[in-house]
Amino acid sequence: MPTPETQIALQAAAMRSLRSLEAVVDAIPPSERDAPFRDRDGRDRDLQDVLDHVFAWHELLLGWIAAIERGETPAYPAEGFSWSELDELNLSLRDRTRTRGGAERAFARLQGSHAVALAKVGALDADVLFDATRFPWLGGPLAEPVHECLGGHYDWAVGAIGAAR
Repeated sequence: MPTPETQIALQAAAMRSLRSLEAVVDAIPPSERDAPFRDRDGRDRDLQDVLDHVFAWHELLLGWIAAIERGETPAYPAEGFSWSELDELNLSLRDRTRTRGGAERAFARLQGSHAVALAKVGALDADVLFDATRFPWLGGPLAEPVHECLGGHYDWAVGAIGAAR
């Protein structure tokens, strides 16, 4: 899905996709939410890994926005990682964000960070979000990673959960 072109559309896409993710999680019986994924090799071993992954990207997004607010250039995508090391970054994020409490706790934490991220995005001026030349380190408008860390990532999670169950 292309990046929405207005702040309202960006927020609406995030909310719509979160609702889809909530529906997928709610459809999994609570007794099965912490079960390992079947026939799945790779980074995401269970529902908690998928939810923690999305939460970790919320943290990155919030860090980028905080650096922008301070007038700093953030590490992008993350300290010590380049985009060519995305697989390694994702493994690092998985291991760093995994906590006790299983999928229920992971989903509550994701929903909380979603609310914080959406509020931060809502407080940004449109030119901060959509001016493709404003942040040279991004190589495009801030709206693109905002969308990918919110609505785009929720859509990915829906697909990843469906493929693994």
